[in-house]
Amino acid sequence: MQAVKVSLPCWRTEMRYCPYCRRINEGKPQICHFCGRTWYIRLCQRGHENPYNAQYCGICGSADLTETAGPRPWFFIALKIGIFIIIALSVYFIFTALFNLQTLTFVVIACLLIFAFQFALSILPRSISNGVRKLFKWGMKIVAKAVGWFLMKVWEILK
Repeated sequence: MQAVKVSLPCWRTEMRYCPYCRRINEGKPQICHFCGRTWYIRLCQRGHENPYNAQYCGICGSADLTETAGPRPWFFIALKIGIFIIIALSVYFIFTALFNLQTLTFVVIACLLIFAFQFALSILPRSISNGVRKLFKWGMKIVAKAVGWFLMKVWEILK
């Protein structure tokens, strides 16, 4: 008896929209199944990834690169931002209506700001978001060292 793979409908199904042929591709393929264009990178014949504006492959020097599907549609970005704002405001109003505490309001606003920061990083190009993440990690290391130094001084005073 053979094993049967069952596919259940799930809200986590990933899909990609091709702005060139205006079709939706199931999964996260590197190349559109319908028009053969890549999304926001250019691939050479050997599969090396290059920026969308590259003329030659940066690794092997090949001039034969795939065509890109075009820029991300602005209405999808606006829709993503709008849905995020609606969800964030709904969560905020539900918690403030239920508990009506200033501390809880502060915590909810802090969480929403963290989610907004993560959302902004997901919209930005990968190179910029990686740079911001590295800068954030660097800042957190400095803050951790400062807090550690402060706690050591407090510990020395209390001894």
